[in-house]
Amino acid sequence: MEIAVLPFSEIDLDSRTFVFSFPRRDRYLRESLERWGLLEPPVVLADQGKILPVAGEGRLLALRGMGVREVSCRILRGLSPLEAQWLALESNRFRELNLVEKAEALARFSRYLSAEELSRQVLPRLGLKPDPEWYYFLRDLAAAPDELKWAVAEGRLPLKVARILLKCPEDTRQVLLEILERFRFTASEKREVVEGLRDLARRDGLSVEEVLSRHFENLPGREEFLKRLRALLRPHIFELEKTFFRYREALRSRGALLEIPPGFEGETLRLSLPFRSREELLQKLQSLQRLLEDHPDFLTDKPSGKIDKKPSPVAGNPALGPDPKHKER
Repeated sequence: MEIAVLPFSEIDLDSRTFVFSFPRRDRYLRESLERWGLLEPPVVLADQGKILPVAGEGRLLALRGMGVREVSCRILRGLSPLEAQWLALESNRFRELNLVEKAEALARFSRYLSAEELSRQVLPRLGLKPDPEWYYFLRDLAAAPDELKWAVAEGRLPLKVARILLKCPEDTRQVLLEILERFRFTASEKREVVEGLRDLARRDGLSVEEVLSRHFENLPGREEFLKRLRALLRPHIFELEKTFFRYREALRSRGALLEIPPGFEGETLRLSLPFRSREELLQKLQSLQRLLEDHPDFLTDKPSGKIDKKPSPVAGNPALGPDPKHKER
């Protein structure tokens, strides 16, 4: 490996053959370069008349953006593309790679290694278990549009939601991303919304787009959206919850607190009854007795409200197992 000063005109910065940073790191490095200068020369590969970045793409882009015309580089010669790719990965393991970068790295290696080799050799170097689930997820993420990649890289899209969206057709995925961005749901709500809309579409034989246009037009905010979704998914439980919330307020007025499990998924309800004396306890018990007599339907059976999900057949690489990606309407 030699060190030489190269003009930027000789370095192919449009090539991302080996580099995989997402987003590109020049914006993070410019301030440091302006203050301290270039402390570590970038690494490039000289191959077949081209000079390609291997490590330090961010430094190269930042320096070019600062108006620098030439840069000191470590030049590799006689290295195979696979060896250069391993060097590119190892040179980035000093920092925590986001999921999109791991997906991009896997895609780079896929030009030289089989799916089984990627799972066995590359995934552990990315800090992931060598199992089919990670392989297929990263493969599909690498092929996803930049909008989804940005959402994952910036932490705006939880992993479980990203996995679901990657199984959706492109148009449906775009619509769901727009909904999640528009209403700014919490992480758990994003999963609830994506799964809920797909469940409604499956149940009613519609596309997600048709469900949204039919039931979710002109909703002003996040709370209204969630309320409509929950009412459509589980109408019986939704109505039961409203009834039980009224009961809870009635109990609160008598000094008791009724705890209701979300979606009535638990087997039991809990009632807290604080008191200071025997007399106060007796008064509250008598008050509760009258309340139960006035509302004989208080403990009626709770419906499940669950929507059956029929699994779809999937195919995959025999060496890795089933491919979880499948098209759904």
